[in-house]
Amino acid sequence: MNYENLTFKIPQQCEDYAECSSFVTTSIEEIMQEAIDDGTNQIIINTNLKLGLPMENINKIAGPMVEAWACEMFYDVMDDKNNKYRLINVEAQQRLHMADIILQFRMQRKMESGVTAEVDVKATSEDFESSGKSPNITSFKRIRTAYVEDPDYIFITLSLKHRVYSTKNSDTGLMEGIMPDKSR
Repeated sequence: MNYENLTFKIPQQCEDYAECSSFVTTSIEEIMQEAIDDGTNQIIINTNLKLGLPMENINKIAGPMVEAWACEMFYDVMDDKNNKYRLINVEAQQRLHMADIILQFRMQRKMESGVTAEVDVKATSEDFESSGKSPNITSFKRIRTAYVEDPDYIFITLSLKHRVYSTKNSDTGLMEGIMPDKSR
């Protein structure tokens, strides 16, 4: 194949794209870090499975839970109309949408009055060394196509690490999610 004979569409971003992208990325990082610092980054799951959660498929369980947790954290921020992140809208997306959550931020810009970012939440297990290390080529193709169609498209992959903690309830013999001691 001779690439010199092909016509490529070269996306042209708006002047403040880098600023918008940096603002969104920094805001998301700070929102998540605030949840971690506050200790609100725990999801408690109690189950009647005597052996606990099946670790070989933990991301199939953790993925939707972590995604729902992230969405709730963004909603909590948005509920404060004077939030320091200027987050004004949060929309959870339906299954098979390219992103899990759409966030809109108030931001003074030359062309518009805000910035929108699509966020794909990934659960990355700390229980397995290889978790979250493989790229998803299908997703990349969809993201690249969206970016070519809209050069100001902002897509964030939010990889949230998780670890399963559980203990056996001596009264019931069942496994329970436990809350780690916050003093450590």
